[in-house]
Amino acid sequence: MKTNTKSMKWLMVVLVALSFMACKKDKKEIVDEIVRLDIQKKQIQNIIPDQYLDSLKKLGLNINTGIDPVNLEGYYAINPLILQATNIVKDFPIGHRFTDARLKLFNQDENFGIKLIGKGFLATADTSIVTAISGSGKDFTVYGKVKSQRNGKEADFAILVSGTMENNTIRNFKYGLICISNKNNSTDANFIREGQARVVIESDQLSNRINETDFLASKNPESKLQLLSPGFVKP
Repeated sequence: MKTNTKSMKWLMVVLVALSFMACKKDKKEIVDEIVRLDIQKKQIQNIIPDQYLDSLKKLGLNINTGIDPVNLEGYYAINPLILQATNIVKDFPIGHRFTDARLKLFNQDENFGIKLIGKGFLATADTSIVTAISGSGKDFTVYGKVKSQRNGKEADFAILVSGTMENNTIRNFKYGLICISNKNNSTDANFIREGQARVVIESDQLSNRINETDFLASKNPESKLQLLSPGFVKP
């Protein structure tokens, strides 16, 4: 009887210790999650201020939150791109087709970093100067700050790309573009003004992977797509 009592006491001690360890682990995981969320939040705010992020949300851009985004590294063809929403007075009509684009995503890391190079979003080649990523499961959002130069002038834009990664293909591709810094004269015709934004969708909802050669290739200068508008210009 004494032996059984001692065994029971020992079992209780072990159970209490295990429970304590489990509680400590849970607390550590919670703290780690809070720290990662804070790191991610600061990275995103360094790209796009909250008021501009809200502007894109109001225009219908999906923001996929979370701290465990899917791996997105690769090259993608983005077309056809159609204007879905805008806050620019007398802008292009809804349904206007923009220049076809290509996207390279690389160097994704565990601290929500990812590098972005785009072709056709702003200019021939757009390289992000600050970038971050959020998401959970297959749904993601990439945030990039890009400096664009045109006719000796420059302005800063935030490009946000949202979608769902399925079978190495981006589905439901949608991007928001908003001017976050434009110090040029208000009559300057090179860029849209600060706070002006558009949300553009890929109308076939399927962004296929391409190889590096296709990504780097120049567009046919005789293609009628050259006459279409890049997303940053004034209407």
